[in-house]
Amino acid sequence: MERLTDAVAVARAVVDRSSDAGITFLAAAVAYYAFVSLVPLLLLALAVGTALVGERVAGYVVGTTGAFLTPAGQQLVRDAIADAAGRSGATVVGVLVLSWSALRVFRGLDMAFSRVYGQPEAEPLAQQLGDGLVVLCAVGVAVFCAAAVGVAVPYAFGGALGDALGTVALVCVLVCVFLPLYYVFPDADVAPGEVWPGAAFAAVGWTLLADAFRLYTTYIDDYRVYGVLGAAVLLSTWLYVSGTVIMVGAVLNAVLAGRTDETEAEPDGKRVETDGGRTEPTPDVTELQHRVESLERQLDEKTLHRDAIEDDLKGYVRSRVRRNHARGWGPYLVLLYGTVMTLGAFYWLESDGLAILAMVVVWLSTLGLYVLMVLFGAGLNALGVPGKAVGWLRSKQ
Repeated sequence: MERLTDAVAVARAVVDRSSDAGITFLAAAVAYYAFVSLVPLLLLALAVGTALVGERVAGYVVGTTGAFLTPAGQQLVRDAIADAAGRSGATVVGVLVLSWSALRVFRGLDMAFSRVYGQPEAEPLAQQLGDGLVVLCAVGVAVFCAAAVGVAVPYAFGGALGDALGTVALVCVLVCVFLPLYYVFPDADVAPGEVWPGAAFAAVGWTLLADAFRLYTTYIDDYRVYGVLGAAVLLSTWLYVSGTVIMVGAVLNAVLAGRTDETEAEPDGKRVETDGGRTEPTPDVTELQHRVESLERQLDEKTLHRDAIEDDLKGYVRSRVRRNHARGWGPYLVLLYGTVMTLGAFYWLESDGLAILAMVVVWLSTLGLYVLMVLFGAGLNALGVPGKAVGWLRSKQ
C-alpha cells in the first residue's frame, strides 16, 4: 500500500513539474528541428546509397518522381545521382546540414533539461554545442548497434520468440541510447545512478510508441489517402510524442532525485548546495528577506487604503447632504406659510383695510417664525462645537 501511495505521489509530482516546465511546448520545438533534419538525412542516405549501389538507386528515384518530372527533369536527376562529383557535393552538404540540424535538436534538449531541473540560466552556447557533439557521437553508435540487433536477433531465432527477444534487445539498446542524454544535458551535477529511471522509461515508451504506430500504419489506411501530406503529419506526430516521452523521462529523474527546486544565488554569484543536490538561500539572504517583509508590513500599516478613504468620503458627503437638506427646507416652509396666510387674508377678508392689516401681521409672524428657526439651527450648531474642537485637536496630534 505504501509503494502504491509513493508511486501515486511521484506520478503527481511528475505531472505538476511537467506542467510547470512546459514540456509539451519544448517537445514541439524539438520535434520541429528533428523533422527539419530528416531532409539532409535523406540527402546523405541517397548519396551514400548511390555510391554503394549505383544505377539502381538512380532508377528507383527516377521511377518514384516520374509522375512529377518531365523527361528532361528525369534525365537531370539521373545524371546528378550517377555523377561522382554530384555525389561528393551531396555527401558534403548532407553531412554539414545534418550535423547542424542534429546539434539544434540536442541544443533544444539541453535547454529543455535545464528548465526541467530548475536551472535559471542555460549553459553557454559553446558548452551546449560540446554536449551536443558528445551525445551525437554516443547516439550514433547506439543507433548503429540498435539497427544491428534489430536485424540479427529476429533473423537468428525467428518466429514469435525472435520478435519478443528483438523487442527486449531494442529496449536495452534504447536505454544505452538515452543514458548519455540524461547524464550530459542537465546542468546540475547528476550522478550516474540518477539517470537510469528516465532512460528506462523513455526506452519502454519509445518501444511501445513504435509498435503503436506500426499497427496504425498497418491496419489504418486513411493517412495514405492524403499521400505525402498524410505521411508528413503522421511523422511529425510521432516525433512530437517521442520528444514528449524523452521530456517526461527527464522530469522523472529530476523528481526522484529531488532536483526540481530552482537555485538561488548569493550576492557574489555562488550557489549553496544542500542535501539531495538542491539549493537554499544563504543566511544573509534569509535575514534580508525577513527585513524586507517587516518593512512591507510597516508600510501596509501606515498606508491609507483606497477602500477606507472612499468609505470615509462617502460618509462625509452623505452627512453634509443630509445637513444641507435640513437647512434648505426651512426658508421654503416659512415662505409657504406666508404665502398661504396672505392668500387667505385677501380671500376671506372683504375690507381692504383689514386685508392690509392681516398682511402686516402675517409678514411679522413669518419673520418671527424664520427668526425662531434660525435661532434653533444656531443652537444645534453650538451644541456641536465642543465635539468639532476635540476632533480638530486630535487631527493635529
